[in-house]
Formats: sequence, structure tokens, C-alpha cells
Amino acid sequence: MKKAPLLMLLLFVCKISAQNKLVTDSISFKNIIKEMPSFTIYGDNYLITGSTLGKTPDSDNSDAKFQIGFKQRLTNSALPWNTYAFFTYRQIAFWDIYKESVPFREINYNPGFAIMKPFFKNSRLNEILMFQFEHQSNGRDLENSRSWNYVSLSYMRFLSDRLTGKIKVWLPVGNLDGNSDITDYRGFQQLELDYKLNNSFIFESEFRKAYSLDWKGSMLLGLNFRISKTSNQYIYLQYFLGYSEDLINYNQDTQRLRVGIAFKDLFIKFRK
Repeated sequence: MKKAPLLMLLLFVCKISAQNKLVTDSISFKNIIKEMPSFTIYGDNYLITGSTLGKTPDSDNSDAKFQIGFKQRLTNSALPWNTYAFFTYRQIAFWDIYKESVPFREINYNPGFAIMKPFFKNSRLNEILMFQFEHQSNGRDLENSRSWNYVSLSYMRFLSDRLTGKIKVWLPVGNLDGNSDITDYRGFQQLELDYKLNNSFIFESEFRKAYSLDWKGSMLLGLNFRISKTSNQYIYLQYFLGYSEDLINYNQDTQRLRVGIAFKDLFIKFRK
């Protein structure tokens, strides 16, 4: 089962070598890339707050969670095989805003380097492959240190004008001291499905499953309501169930419901 990341890497190589697309499609996408700012949002940026389900909300089981991310395109022109290079960065923080001193409980840092490859069908963007080298850590030391390096491969496909699917697989690289069994809880793959109900509502889902017979893994569900038709700001409701929401407690089962505001990364999230 752990051969899945290697198989996805083989798919990535085969896709590039067997590409069969129109020149006009490539030129059109290049123009879109050139017209975009080189520094843009990466993933959704949000600030939400909530509590553990099944318990009376208090300062010990309630918090705020926020995510920020950006990507920097490294070249203005396409690389060989019409690929594009990016520096990516994502940070997730868990903030105990209801405690007296308002401390940050945990911050996870996730920088990476990415190569993106688009594919076309019937003169429309149809698929995207992204190969990344990523690092994730919580910036702490001694017994509270959590960090790992991994290579990942993402495959995104427009299943319809309203439905987008994505699968991401990863393979650890190097030392896993402090969290040697993290893949027992996070697994080696992630499945995402995003559905655009209309111009106001977007439903999102994200699933991970470890290679075990129990329920280790996680599920994240999100419902987004657009505040204005001319902005990317949404009221965001998020439900998380499972393991590895943060690094420090990656082996602990959690269930949280939070709500707040999100600034969404809508670039190629749905087919235009």
C-alpha cells in the first residue's frame, strides 16, 4: 500500500511524456499566468473560532484557528514541458483566545517548493499536476518538537463545472524523530472534493485515511457563504473530526466545530 506515492510519481512522469494538447491552450494558460500577480494567496486564508463538540464550551476546549498562505511564482515564463515553479508557504495557528493570557497553543509552519503542470481537453483546462518538496514543523524543541520533510504529488481534475476533485499523496524523507509514527495517524494520501452549489455557497470536504483497520485518519468539512458577489470573502463553517489537526497532538483524536471568515483561493478551483 505504501507504493501509492511512487505510483502517483510515475503517473506524473507519464503525463508529461504523453501530453497531447493544442498549442493555443498552452498559450492561453501562459497569458493567464502572466496577467496574474507573481505573489498570490495559497490555499484559503481564514480566522475561525469554536469548541470541542460533546463538551460544555469553556476556555480549555475553545479556541481560535487561523490559516495563512501565499505562493510566489519564481519565473514569468514557462519552464520545460510548460511547467511553472512556485515557492509555497502555509501556516496554521491554534490560539487560546479565551484564556487569560491569550497564548498561542501551537503554530505549524509549512514551506515548500512546487512544480505545476496544466493539461487541457477540448481547449479547456482539465487537469493539474503539482509536485512538491515540503517541510512541516512546529518550531519547538526537545520533547515538544514535531517536524518532518516529505515529497508530495497532487492531481486535480475538473469533474464538472461545479465539482472539482483532488488527490494528494506524500512520502516522508529523512528523519522523523519526535513523530516517527505520524503516518500511522495521517496516512499517505488525502482526497478532496469541492462543490459549488451556486455563486454564493461552496461545500468542501477533505479526507485522510491511515493504512490500518481502525478509524485513524481525519475528515474536514467546510461550508462557505459568499458575503459579496464582487469579493472573495466568505462566512466559513468548519467541522474537523479525527487525528493530526495539529502537529503537537497528531496522535490524539479531536472533534471541533468552528465558524468565522475566510478569504478564498479561487484560482482554478472551479472550471470557468
